[in-house]
Amino acid sequence: MENSVKLYTTSTAVALGEKIAAVLGLPLHCVQSEKFSDGEMSVRFNESIRGQMVFLIAKVNMPYEHFFEMLMTVDAARRSSAKEVVLILPYLPHSRQERRDGQRTSISSRMVADIIQLMGADRIITLDLHTNAIEGFYKIPLDPLSSLRLFVDHIKNSNFEHLCLCSPDFGGIKRIREYKKHLDAEMVVIHKERLKANQIAHMEIIGEVKGRNIIIVDDLVDTAGTLCKAADILMEHGASSVSAYCTHGVLSGPALQNIQNSSLKKLCISDTVIEKIEHPKIEIVSCADLLARAIEHLISNKSLSTLDKVV
Repeated sequence: MENSVKLYTTSTAVALGEKIAAVLGLPLHCVQSEKFSDGEMSVRFNESIRGQMVFLIAKVNMPYEHFFEMLMTVDAARRSSAKEVVLILPYLPHSRQERRDGQRTSISSRMVADIIQLMGADRIITLDLHTNAIEGFYKIPLDPLSSLRLFVDHIKNSNFEHLCLCSPDFGGIKRIREYKKHLDAEMVVIHKERLKANQIAHMEIIGEVKGRNIIIVDDLVDTAGTLCKAADILMEHGASSVSAYCTHGVLSGPALQNIQNSSLKKLCISDTVIEKIEHPKIEIVSCADLLARAIEHLISNKSLSTLDKVV
């Protein structure tokens, strides 16, 4: 690695940063952050980064102070004369709010894009955007890596028989088609009618699931209400088992209880949000190696598209 490259992490992503640094063989530097009694924050680089290519690993999920800490760090890097600031944001917040659902609402995904760019970030690497339309909000390069490479190998090693891939909605059909290229599996899709966010009125399975081991593939699991309801319906229709692979394990509210009480056999998530969890049905598949390879490719001026290829 070149001497002009430095790897940093905010206080929210130290564990993931350590894994990435270990793969790259680079030292990991932490930005000093301080929180005052009134709740305000301060961040500082304790060494010169003038003329350096700075890779900043940050987790910016809730609470919002995590997002603000990242913004302050980007601003500090710019004011410290960094040559380039590349953000490694495994999970991009507000990705589900890329359009207005009705009148008098905000497009907060666009707000996030504007703020990050205003602070001076030069590039963003992330995993599995909820919708590709978000790329249009950014004038800087936004590289959404795919979890395909992470999960396909894991699925193969799990030795599922009579495998069937399931998309939780029509928007995810393209995703499971990519998985099908590397797996000997059938495909089904669930048609759902939504009352409002996190509430489903009706679900209908399109395809045959009887006697098959179903794997639901999605980009995100939040309260897990929809996922668990889908698992229960699939089992009612004769599925042998139902597992799920979701990149971003937000797991808010009653998610853990919902998963525990459902027919779901196993949920595999990456460590884009949660890094450690003790739950009998949840397994974490780290994205550290994938992100490290993306950093390596950028430093070497190689294409990132090859990272999506499964060997």
